[in-house]
Amino acid sequence: MIKTCMRFFNKLSSDLYINTDFKNKEEFERKYTAISLQRGKIFKWVTLFVSFYSLYLDLILNKDATIDLLYRRILMSAHIAALVLSLSYIVVYSLLIKSQRYRISKAVIISDMFLSLLTAAILSLNSQRFTGNIDAYIIVAFSVAMVIPMYPKWVIGTYGFVHVSFLVALSFFYHNNTVPIKLFNSTTMVVTALVLFVVLYKCNVNNFLNAEMLKEDKSNFIKLFEINPFPLMISKFDDGKIQYANRRAMLFYEIPEQQLAMVNHKDLYKNMSDVNIIHSMLETNGIVNGYVAEQKTLSGKIKRPIVNYELIDYFGEKSILIGVADIGEIKRMEHELTIHASMDILTGVLNRRVGMDLVRKRYEAIKRENGGFILCFIDIDNLKIVNDRFGHLEGDTLIIDVCRIIREEIRPNDLIFRYGGDEFMVLFNSDDEREIDRTCSKIAERFEALNKGNYKPYPINASMGIFSYKPEMDLDLEQIIETVDRNMYHNKLTKK
Repeated sequence: MIKTCMRFFNKLSSDLYINTDFKNKEEFERKYTAISLQRGKIFKWVTLFVSFYSLYLDLILNKDATIDLLYRRILMSAHIAALVLSLSYIVVYSLLIKSQRYRISKAVIISDMFLSLLTAAILSLNSQRFTGNIDAYIIVAFSVAMVIPMYPKWVIGTYGFVHVSFLVALSFFYHNNTVPIKLFNSTTMVVTALVLFVVLYKCNVNNFLNAEMLKEDKSNFIKLFEINPFPLMISKFDDGKIQYANRRAMLFYEIPEQQLAMVNHKDLYKNMSDVNIIHSMLETNGIVNGYVAEQKTLSGKIKRPIVNYELIDYFGEKSILIGVADIGEIKRMEHELTIHASMDILTGVLNRRVGMDLVRKRYEAIKRENGGFILCFIDIDNLKIVNDRFGHLEGDTLIIDVCRIIREEIRPNDLIFRYGGDEFMVLFNSDDEREIDRTCSKIAERFEALNKGNYKPYPINASMGIFSYKPEMDLDLEQIIETVDRNMYHNKLTKK
């Protein structure tokens, strides 16, 4: 039974956020501590003015000897205490706002709540002796619950302690027919005040959590904007004011960051007729794709990008999402992608797929136009030994060095590509065999010069095989590759 009750109260506490166990709860407490202090200041100013008026009434009552002396003294003492507490709170509030000390602020709020309730309870118990009412306690109990928007455990605990004390004192000191009714009425008002406090507190927590989610959503939205490779903007539908633009958009339109808040997206069009057409289409369809408009940058440069538009709700405002595709940028990116897809990453020459496509095209062109071409197969010597003894990084350096020397000795219009791990192929743009022999000899001499100069702790060399193709040979491309590969292998064997 006890466990069931505990589970119920834990669930209730969790549902009402009384445990304050939620994300960013410290930020919530800082925010609503400041609100509590401000409300408390307003409440204390009201109490201060009421206290001055109450003291004026006390002076009048003190002249009336028919009124109980103890009642008059307690009444004046309570009013003086309320006046001192109000003045003290206003002074402390000014100091806390400057220092922004969270823990002290919490202690001040809870202490002020306790003293306010206690003073009101004493006033009502005293009034019961003379007027028979407990209005002061009921009014203050209800008002304090509306002033403090947080610390539910402290609020409920303080109210419980003060009210139980009030009930005990009222039952102990007064014995008339109205006391039970007053016990019931005061308890009902305190419970009502606490229910309202909990409802308002839960609303405050929900509002805070919703605001935090909204901030997180906006942060994620901005991140998505910034990682997008194209210019993106959001502007208000009604007046065209830019609400957000990513870096690419600011660069594309040459908008300095400090001027972004003053820029209207309508100012980025050469012709206002484009803006009117776009707005009309958006009102009809909600989306416009592939619109080519003459736009201009802030410096006046004219551009003709492809622009997509869509009506969106941007955090409660009717807005236009604008995506810009710069045709020139698209072509540049396509060119870069083509280059990266064609290149061997390590050496910077063409890769096997692209190189063989070019050899095949040359082969087919020679068959139609006659002529011929010379193909050279190059295989780096002892790469495995270098990898085993000096590591694969040094092996990569050997591949790069050999490729660099070959590129420096062949002509610009000759084609070199990486055929495999340690294999390269050169398609010479000439069928002069003596010229090609001289080129291969120069490459070999470059290797020999490096070795004589002890460029590396291992010899740099490569085996080369050459084959001169003529259309009358009636060989397909695979047979040509096999032949040049055999010639290279024969060259490699002669070195051993």
